[in-house]
Amino acid sequence: MPRPSLLLALSFAAAGCAAERAASTAGTPADGATPAAPPSTRVVVERVTTKVPFPRGLALMGDELLVLCRGRVREYGGVSASVEDQAGTLYKVNPAVGEPFVAGSDPSDAVKENGTLFAAPDPTVFRLWDRTANPPWNDRLTDRPYCGLRYDPRTQNVFLCAFSGIDKKSEPGKSQFSKNLSDALLRYDTRTGKWHEVERHDVEAGGNYPHNDPNLAKPPHGWLNGPDNCLVVGRWLYAVAKDNSRLVRYDLAPIEADPAAGAPPSFFVLDEKVMVEGEGLVEFRGHSALAQRDGQLYIAFRTSSQIVRIPLDAEGLPVQPIVAQRVARFQPYDAATGKSANLTDMAFGPNGDLFVISASPSRVHRFRPDPAQVYDATDPKTPAWLELAQLTGNPKMKSENVLVDPRGRVYVTSGDAYDFQNGAGGVVWRATEQPAGS
Repeated sequence: MPRPSLLLALSFAAAGCAAERAASTAGTPADGATPAAPPSTRVVVERVTTKVPFPRGLALMGDELLVLCRGRVREYGGVSASVEDQAGTLYKVNPAVGEPFVAGSDPSDAVKENGTLFAAPDPTVFRLWDRTANPPWNDRLTDRPYCGLRYDPRTQNVFLCAFSGIDKKSEPGKSQFSKNLSDALLRYDTRTGKWHEVERHDVEAGGNYPHNDPNLAKPPHGWLNGPDNCLVVGRWLYAVAKDNSRLVRYDLAPIEADPAAGAPPSFFVLDEKVMVEGEGLVEFRGHSALAQRDGQLYIAFRTSSQIVRIPLDAEGLPVQPIVAQRVARFQPYDAATGKSANLTDMAFGPNGDLFVISASPSRVHRFRPDPAQVYDATDPKTPAWLELAQLTGNPKMKSENVLVDPRGRVYVTSGDAYDFQNGAGGVVWRATEQPAGS
């Protein structure tokens, strides 16, 4: 007997959560009558594509979905030369393709082949794995793992983050991630079909971050140690780094005017010390995700596992002095276990709900940000909107990116880069909340 699909259970759980949220805000009619029960909903989960090896970035370019390859596996800096790695490759995926997921089922051919090459990494800009290195981890320049993808229609550029490192085999059956010194932000200009650097660390600088004073030296000047995410707001590209806990911004006006423009002017925004309304100076570490809506820039922290927002002016610049508001808290980093909620990405839906990825365990949280009622995921009574590990039957599943399209459909990436021998490449999932019975 095949085990029952988990989709039905997930649907009922989502329906209960949605009903509870609606009931809590509906209030009681003035005449004392019993309020009408809110409509129940269910979450339908689909596989959109399994074509992209280890997807680690999502972006909408008009009606098309762009997906970034992190690469099949980081072991020894890549995979054996017999396996095509594809790290840094961009795929174009058709979002019209998709099929409801049933646990234990294989994807259809349409889902397996849903993806065409959009842009291959340029080895003169990307620092790709040197397959001649012996042993492989002698390659200390490799850009990987790739993460974070944005498309900006104003400049017609795709931006991606490339924090740099290699997995080294420390003992049989175990590997240890080793940080490199060539972190970068890169851009692909669709007007010319060429790749460019936005910023890169200088590997010769010996690992100091930033490796020089941008007021004294020409860019790229290396603000970011571990660039983890970026976001375009008007003429500004905001970017965060998890390893040195920093938010910076880049002026995209030169790139908009000239596709061949060099590294854009850049500016420090904030580091780990943030003034929080009603709390004073608070230290947050592991800046990891960005979102914006209604004149507010939202910042998630991977180590501290919190989300705050700061106001932006009409030009998309932070209102000075910067005073943040706390909007959510998750399980912080635990030194004993080495684990945290691992917030890696977030995105707004069209109705103002914020969707947040907790990579491990693999969950999607959904809430309406309100500093007066901080969303508290540390409370056991606060359920996640989507339990992806439970859905797929894979407790080790790790999802790291989320995107919401104008129809409110939620896209999530997942991949097992260490199981390429068994054909595991990764999945782009889509979750849609629908009225029950539809």
